[in-house]
Amino acid sequence: MEKHGSETDVLIRLEDLCKSFDNEKILKSVNLYIRDKEFVTLLGPSGCGKTTILRCIAGFETPDSGDILFEGKSVLDTPAHERPVNTVFQRYALFPHLNVYDNVAFGLRIKKVPEKEIRQKVRKMLAMVDLKGYEKRPISKLSGGQQQRVAIARALVNMPRLLLLDEPLGALDLKLRKDMQLELKNLHRQSGITFLYVTHDQEEALTMSDIIVVMKSGTIQQIGTPQDIYNEPSNAFVADFIGESNIFDASMKEDRRVTLCGAEFDCVDEKPAELVDVVIRPEDVEIVPPSEGTVTGYVEAALFKGVHYEMTVSCGGEQWIIHSTRQAAAGETIGMRVAPENIHVMKRMFPESQNRLEAKVISSDEEALTVELPLDGKSLTLRADPSLREGDAVTLLVPPRSVELCDPEDGIFSGHLDSVVWKGSHYEMILISASRRWLIKSSMDEQAGSEVSFRIQPDGVSVVKGEGQ
Repeated sequence: MEKHGSETDVLIRLEDLCKSFDNEKILKSVNLYIRDKEFVTLLGPSGCGKTTILRCIAGFETPDSGDILFEGKSVLDTPAHERPVNTVFQRYALFPHLNVYDNVAFGLRIKKVPEKEIRQKVRKMLAMVDLKGYEKRPISKLSGGQQQRVAIARALVNMPRLLLLDEPLGALDLKLRKDMQLELKNLHRQSGITFLYVTHDQEEALTMSDIIVVMKSGTIQQIGTPQDIYNEPSNAFVADFIGESNIFDASMKEDRRVTLCGAEFDCVDEKPAELVDVVIRPEDVEIVPPSEGTVTGYVEAALFKGVHYEMTVSCGGEQWIIHSTRQAAAGETIGMRVAPENIHVMKRMFPESQNRLEAKVISSDEEALTVELPLDGKSLTLRADPSLREGDAVTLLVPPRSVELCDPEDGIFSGHLDSVVWKGSHYEMILISASRRWLIKSSMDEQAGSEVSFRIQPDGVSVVKGEGQ
């Protein structure tokens, strides 16, 4: 389980939580704890399992395995209405036939709270969400932001131990959404209630959260404060998802020296000699005269963004994005350098540089070698190799660029894209097919989560006799 700080005052704990729908694993052994009074955000792309976690905690879904503990006690057998949680949905689910006051009072009346106490609590809560004086207003006469505040007030008035918020700002326009981000943070501070918030909006997560949990494909990628997540991403997916980044293929030659874009940079990491990913934030690139730069680049475009210039720079076949208060004009050659502490070295999401595939030779002659692949009995024809005979076990080394995405009618295999990250000169994709992970480097811009077809280009594929070589 990934840790974040101490485990004191833990309110809720998820242990090895798994959930599938239609034989598709949505949650894969999720482990997470949330401390009392924290504002925790589940952040990730659509389909990563964020809302499923909320629904399991609320009791709307039952996990296939694992446990959910409130203050150390399992609530798996506790019905939804008896759990100490309330939920605010993206579509606020207000009662259109009730006015503002009655919507907020609804839960208290279900609990048979005396009317005098209801009156005090509702008025206090409406004041907290800045809706004092709106008690008799019909729901239909409220703006989207006001309706959202009513939904939050209705959830908070019961003083749950945990408030679940499922993308509650998604239906609001940009300005109102930004205003409500600050209001929600203030409400969290005033109420003293633990918030668990779901969003795919990185800015929302960075603005409001005490702790961010970044998810992908039903697994937790990183847990940390907004500063930790932004400044020290654990892998290329997190770096790409949180803010704008320059992400490059690189290699460590020795401690505190990393090679990228054909040059050696000083860094603060101590790692063995290996292939790595490097993240450099656009604001951390310093523009200097060409003679003073670690690398030089050609400015392809420069845009003024109000507080800084955004420049696209070509450097040794790689594309850099730079944010700087200093402008470099399109067509200018500049030097670039980066302070060692601003070069973030990470383990690669796909540790090997090639795809390895065990196969068996089914025919071999002077013209061609045909191998059977362990993928639905498909075969692949390669260049002739006189040293191999029918029945030999072989290992295929398939470069990432030899795996091509294509139209379904031209594809041999199919799968879904688990992640897509821009790496300066190409998209690096991790594709899942028949429980096998493939590394692809492509110029095609595809969406993570997409179902795709692909084929293997024989050119570039190496054949090694024996399995697991």
